[in-house]
Amino acid sequence: MKVKVCMTNSPFRDLLEEVKFAGENGFNGFEIVFEYPFSTPEQILSKKKQLLDTLSTYNLVRLAHTPTFVDICNFYDGLREASVQETIKAINAAYELEVRLLTVHPGFRFPLLPKEKAYQNTVQSLSKLLKKAEDYDMILGVENLPSGFFPSSDHFTRVKEFEDLFNQLASDRLSLILDISHAHLRGSDPPHEFIDKLYNRVAHIHVSDHLGERDDHLPLGAGRTNYKAPLEELAKKGYNKTITLEVFTIDRDYLILSKDKVKKIFEK
Repeated sequence: MKVKVCMTNSPFRDLLEEVKFAGENGFNGFEIVFEYPFSTPEQILSKKKQLLDTLSTYNLVRLAHTPTFVDICNFYDGLREASVQETIKAINAAYELEVRLLTVHPGFRFPLLPKEKAYQNTVQSLSKLLKKAEDYDMILGVENLPSGFFPSSDHFTRVKEFEDLFNQLASDRLSLILDISHAHLRGSDPPHEFIDKLYNRVAHIHVSDHLGERDDHLPLGAGRTNYKAPLEELAKKGYNKTITLEVFTIDRDYLILSKDKVKKIFEK
């Protein structure tokens, strides 16, 4: 079975048109982003039938990404719980769209929040989300964050944090979403360490390029990220799951070119 290369929607574009673009341009799957301003769970479910029909027409693998800018490790109990509830809205919507794999962010560590407390807050929130995912027979994938992403700092950027998480929340419904671009930023363990130590927990891959200082979401080859080495390592290990290109450009030709680069690596 070959790796399945997916694209994701921009929350500023029409979702149905994004899905059609994926199907008509050789993508194997689609990762639905539940995000403000135009693809919140409520907005997406208002197009449920059309969306299901379009995904089926192109036989696209279905994945989803819960809201990025909620904060499930926040130091205020009320804000943290509100973030959990917003994430559950996305999980509920994903279930109605027949998605079985979701990406979730572990929250953002503000400078006032000690690292150990941020970690425990994330574990507490994830335990609630995991119960919902288990009820729906879903896989919940926690994504490694980019170091220095405002306002976070060194939160879930290291292999050990994920090893501790998988030991503390022992569930076959909990996995790792490895973002190769994030792992190439300073303050993170490099991609090969995640692959070497956590390969069996990897459920999905995100990839894009950047210029070395921040998560730029550039087309592959447009930045300074050595994206080829980790993808080649995954290919050698026989990785045949899904890879989403998180490439955000006005000119969509760059997205298609990035897809072809990934497929070429896995066809060697």
